[in-house]
Amino acid sequence: MEVKISKPKINGKLNRTKGHNYERKWAKIFREDLGFKFCKTSRLASKLLDNSNVDLAFIPFNFQCKAVKNGFNFSDEIKRIQTELKENFPADDKQHNYPIVIAHKRGPKPEEELIIMKAEDFVKILKEKYANSN
Repeated sequence: MEVKISKPKINGKLNRTKGHNYERKWAKIFREDLGFKFCKTSRLASKLLDNSNVDLAFIPFNFQCKAVKNGFNFSDEIKRIQTELKENFPADDKQHNYPIVIAHKRGPKPEEELIIMKAEDFVKILKEKYANSN
């Protein structure tokens, strides 16, 4: 006799709510802690950004929020955002100049919440910020 092992059901509505809450958390951080007073979720502010997989609008980043535990390929996601931006924005639009940043929350511990970006973008930001400080 074969025993079927049932997989736990993935609650799509719960995951969607978790993702939206994570986007709102970062929008609030950008507004209240970082001084980007017009930062909004792209679901509210920009259909084109939302369609480009960018979750926050009116900040100098293409910022995506991911609240998932496993099965996420950051390189593929960065490529996907680049492709979608090319399809949704004119070639000379400033949106293309913003670095792609992914906020990734795997779990509740502080060390399980990470910021992911291309190394070249990280170096560029550091150079812009600290070039004249030495």
